[in-house]
Amino acid sequence: MIPLRRRSANKETNETLDWSSLLSLLEDGDRRAAVEVLYPEEGRESFLSMLRRISEELRPPKDAPSLKARNPSQPVRGRSTLTAFDVLAAGRLYESAKELSGYPTVAVAGMLNSGKTSLVASLLSPEGRRRTLRGSSNDEGTHRFVMWFPEAWKKNSSLWSLWMQRIGDAIGEEPELLAESAEEAHRQYNNRVGDATRLAVPLIATDPRLDEHGLGLLDCPDIVSDEAFGLGSPAERHALLSRAAKMCSAFIVVTGAESARDATLGELLRVAADLMPGVPRYLAVNKVRPRQTPDQVFATFSGLQHSFGVNKIYAAYDFEIPASRAFIPRSSVEGKDEMDDDREELLPIFFEVAESAEENPPSPIEDARLLSHLPDNLDRGQLQASFSRSHLENIRRVVREEAFHLIEEVTEGSQKRTDAAQDALLAVTLDYFGNREIGGHITELRLHQSRRIIDQLTQSFIASAPWYARWSVRLNAKVQNVVGGAKNVVGHLLPTASAKQAAEDLRGRFAAGELGNVITPDRLVRMIEEHSADRRLPHWPSLSSDGDDTDNARIHPWLDAARMAIDRFERDDFTGLDTRRLDEATTKMWSEVSLTKKIVSGLTPLGALLATFGGVLTLPVDMGTTFIASASISELLLAGGLTAAATAWAGNQSTRDVEQQAARQQVADFHAVLCDTFGVAREDKPRKIRVADTEKRLPLARIIIHTPHGPTLRQLKLREEFVDSLASHFPE
Repeated sequence: MIPLRRRSANKETNETLDWSSLLSLLEDGDRRAAVEVLYPEEGRESFLSMLRRISEELRPPKDAPSLKARNPSQPVRGRSTLTAFDVLAAGRLYESAKELSGYPTVAVAGMLNSGKTSLVASLLSPEGRRRTLRGSSNDEGTHRFVMWFPEAWKKNSSLWSLWMQRIGDAIGEEPELLAESAEEAHRQYNNRVGDATRLAVPLIATDPRLDEHGLGLLDCPDIVSDEAFGLGSPAERHALLSRAAKMCSAFIVVTGAESARDATLGELLRVAADLMPGVPRYLAVNKVRPRQTPDQVFATFSGLQHSFGVNKIYAAYDFEIPASRAFIPRSSVEGKDEMDDDREELLPIFFEVAESAEENPPSPIEDARLLSHLPDNLDRGQLQASFSRSHLENIRRVVREEAFHLIEEVTEGSQKRTDAAQDALLAVTLDYFGNREIGGHITELRLHQSRRIIDQLTQSFIASAPWYARWSVRLNAKVQNVVGGAKNVVGHLLPTASAKQAAEDLRGRFAAGELGNVITPDRLVRMIEEHSADRRLPHWPSLSSDGDDTDNARIHPWLDAARMAIDRFERDDFTGLDTRRLDEATTKMWSEVSLTKKIVSGLTPLGALLATFGGVLTLPVDMGTTFIASASISELLLAGGLTAAATAWAGNQSTRDVEQQAARQQVADFHAVLCDTFGVAREDKPRKIRVADTEKRLPLARIIIHTPHGPTLRQLKLREEFVDSLASHFPE
């Protein structure tokens, strides 16, 4: 992980941010790019491009319900819902905050039927109230964002245009007007057309009463607890509320008196605290019953006040209960003597609750403590300062923390997935090349018995063989006949029927798995499945059949790739043994073979060796399929009946070293072939493996790089140069 110094959440700042300069950095996909692409093709990717790619990867299926958003790559599931759109919107909101800080808007949010819209209506003119939708039934819930602005703001064309742009930047959709007709406005409020995508399209209305207050009101959609309405899930509503909160200079959360411990209430307060730090926050407790006094309301909700930095707690008593009258401030009844008159126009009357019982109703209170007077009591200078500061903190959080750490998580995840895939394919490779004892420890590495290796072994054993070992073998035949095919070996060099039988024996033991190791496409796929049970090759389709073993479409791509890997390694493996050291090793081996051991079943030792080597070369004839075979030299000697020679070879360190050096190169090359074929980056530094309780370093692969046969696993790296540049835009 690359550290990026975090800023203290409590530290205030008067600094400003050069958004245009920061945007230039975030868009740079060249010298100052955020990410280095290491595989499958080398390149660089900008910060914003990476966010768009992440969004695309997290986009839900086409048939999954999702919000209509202006940015088509915005996801609604997975690692994070943050997108490049959020970053750009945060920048534009920060820029517009300078001009709109003098035109505050208060967000009003709450659960279904909490009285949220009634609170908004209490601040509107009678005409505006009729257009709001209030009530306790499901048909009277708020399922759209409704922005109420002063009429004077609309008359200022530049201000109005800036606000419309700001709304689009914040929520993601251009707004539409709230109908003048109360009936149609109610349909819009309730989203009765049943289109969940309309949730993200805010409604705009103006009201002359707000000219007196000089602020706007955002009536937020009800935060529902489930998707029963089919008009946007709770998660979608929370996500949109998080966006909308960035437009507001203050935040009022409306809740019922019984919801003090409701988790949703805490989430709403957290949205305001986290996304708009520093802006005033208020809690309005509605429908309080008279058995709970105002000071008890204060005591019940004071914990939330301290936890989420709530400035004030307001309460409104349920006016439908006669006993509530004592706790409803009389000065706010607008001259009505009877609470029962014109009940439909009665609205909840919120007042600030105090800790002391004597300072609350039924004692008289000042009108300044009424929520209806909150707009007049707001400190406009403080609102402007906190609004600008909160947007600076918002862009700091969105860019430097959330987006940066999302990209950091993705790049680190790509490396971890690459490491896991490389490990799985190396385990497959070692299962092929490793000669394991009971317990699974590798005692030695086998050699892939390629034609090149067989040719070298044949020439060296013939050239260094003593006179007695050559008896009855026609050495005047050209050596290349040995590697020219099974018939040449048996027909030209091995004249006896017993020699033919020895070669057939060897082939049978290889095919039966009694000698060395053989890999076919089927077996290679099974080995990969065994070592990738936890999806270590996540970019390939799962090998799990879910009980359906006839799923050819599932297994065929794997088999095709396995066949290609085997064919390619057989064709391109040019690893050879060190000729000088091999000759020294075979000479030493012959010197340790007793003369009395020279004849075995009518063959000289050299004849037995040639039969063994010829048997290896005839495997393709008999097995008739794509495959590769590996065996150690001592295993081949033992298979030829040359126990003494096998013991001499295995017991001599110099003979083992010449073999193991070539085997390690073949391990590295076969691992590279598997990586190439299955779309995994090759290892860029030597790997250590454990052989015979000793750490051995593998060389780097020499085999030529080929294009993948199927999907690829991206390997990314976060560039330190970008990290330094990003940090410079957000000084401590």
